[in-house]
Amino acid sequence: MRKKYKVSLFLYTFLFIFWLILIPRYTIENIVAGLLVCLGALWFSSELLIEEDQASIYSRKGFSLYIRYIYHLIIEIIKANIDVAKIVLSKEMNIQPQFFKVPLQLKKDLNKVIYANAITLTPGTLSVDMGDDYILIHALTQAAAQGVEGSILEKGVLELEERG
Repeated sequence: MRKKYKVSLFLYTFLFIFWLILIPRYTIENIVAGLLVCLGALWFSSELLIEEDQASIYSRKGFSLYIRYIYHLIIEIIKANIDVAKIVLSKEMNIQPQFFKVPLQLKKDLNKVIYANAITLTPGTLSVDMGDDYILIHALTQAAAQGVEGSILEKGVLELEERG
């Protein structure tokens, strides 16, 4: 029960800070409404909370690792967008679509999903299927396929799992 309380407190604080960022004016009514809305949202979604042992975001170190991972993800998305734009705008349309499996070193299911979603978010690649020890990926080009295994995104999720 203590772990659930810690996770709930973290999420409540995060939601309330987000509420404070979004409100146009800081009035008593807005702040009280935010406290109540965040409490209601947390109560409504309490069955969906991710356990503390599955996610490392509930610690300071884990949270900073997630922020760094998101930064690297954004950089990779921008680079992949540029690569796909070059392909689309070229006259040759030089693509080599292919399916391939990437072996997973990750143990936690949440981290596997985070990695698979990062692959899908990156233009030119798509996570098609996931097993216990692999992800089946479709890549638009040979370069995109070679860039998946051992990428900075994979290393970032591994770091989240090991150190977070």
